[in-house]
Amino acid sequence: MEKVLFAADELTGLIWSCALMRSSKSTMDMEVKSLKKKFKDKKFAAGCSRETIAQGTERLGWELDELFDKTILAMRSCEADVAAAMEKA
Repeated sequence: MEKVLFAADELTGLIWSCALMRSSKSTMDMEVKSLKKKFKDKKFAAGCSRETIAQGTERLGWELDELFDKTILAMRSCEADVAAAMEKA
């Protein structure tokens, strides 16, 4: 669990930044390909450490695409609940 949290913590910030740039403002239609493009752009979401994401991927023994895919899917699974909680706040 510690390895997954280490890898995903920075990545969720990058994914959410990407989602906010989409017309849908959602992860529901996000693809790994579009996330990879933004990941390579060091100026986009510059506060998200690509090095930390890469280290997390290595610690898990996964490919970057696998981490991206699993994290996008995880964020999709709770996006509606997070949005509902934000509306109440």
